[in-house]
Amino acid sequence: METYKPKRSRPSTVPNRRGRNPFASGQILGQLKALDKGGYAITHQTGGKTYPTGLHVAIARLFDSLGRPFALNVPIVQGSKLRADFLVDRRTAVFVGRRLSPHERKAVKNSGARAVLIEMSAARSDIVDSGLRVADLSNGADGDDSLRESRLQTIFLDDPSFNFDYAHILPKTEKCSVMHGHTSSALVEIVGSPVDGMVVDFNDAKPIIKKAIADLDHKLFINERYVTGRTATHVDLSFATVHGEFGLHVPKETTVLLEGEATVENLAQELLRRIAPRMPQNVEAVGVYVYEGLNKGTRLLARLQERGAEARRKR
Repeated sequence: METYKPKRSRPSTVPNRRGRNPFASGQILGQLKALDKGGYAITHQTGGKTYPTGLHVAIARLFDSLGRPFALNVPIVQGSKLRADFLVDRRTAVFVGRRLSPHERKAVKNSGARAVLIEMSAARSDIVDSGLRVADLSNGADGDDSLRESRLQTIFLDDPSFNFDYAHILPKTEKCSVMHGHTSSALVEIVGSPVDGMVVDFNDAKPIIKKAIADLDHKLFINERYVTGRTATHVDLSFATVHGEFGLHVPKETTVLLEGEATVENLAQELLRRIAPRMPQNVEAVGVYVYEGLNKGTRLLARLQERGAEARRKR
């Protein structure tokens, strides 16, 4: 019996007219290299208009939401090669994602327009920093310096003088419901826009932190809800634990009453409350790391929404 063996078909090739590999052509390779270097453009559209970047789109939407009329790609003066990405209310020239040379800044100034530079910077300090930089040149500031100074940057201070001792009571827990103490330390980070290259002078920030920690050193921390009485010099405390009822008569000067239980998380909140109001105006956030012992602790980072004198609670 004969066995049928199908014939294997050879893959067909379609050579070019000259029988050469088309990719060996220098012309085609040149076109591919040009494409790889950016031989195409990405555009963004919104409201029937086309924009070169997403940042342009966001700015346009902001102006639309505010009801501010604007024109696109407008010469600073008639016949000028310098064009503003946006001209708002016919008097504010907005330049997006680019810097102006001294000659261009002078041209804008002579035109009588107000110049604003906006860019997204890749140099971001942390999650607090969006990377958005805005500089107003109407006050005579240098555009490059203004954009650099508008960045957010974080500094931190970690010093042996930031160590402190404290006692606390956590009535709702079994182990910590009996008064006990910890030796702790703090690290403070400060987030803000640099002024003359500095967020805060370390020599200015360190005394503020040392004073706040000194006020908490060798103190008893406890929830203010357990206060049952006060005198001019003492505080009466009463609370129930798994071990029974406790009553304390403690000196007012050595007691810090907290809005919650005396956890390391609330201790960080108390430390932050004493540091933040004394920061300069360019500081936008303050963070504190507070250790409970050597290998555990908490971190709290808070934006400074409002300024004013430190709120002093009655002790």
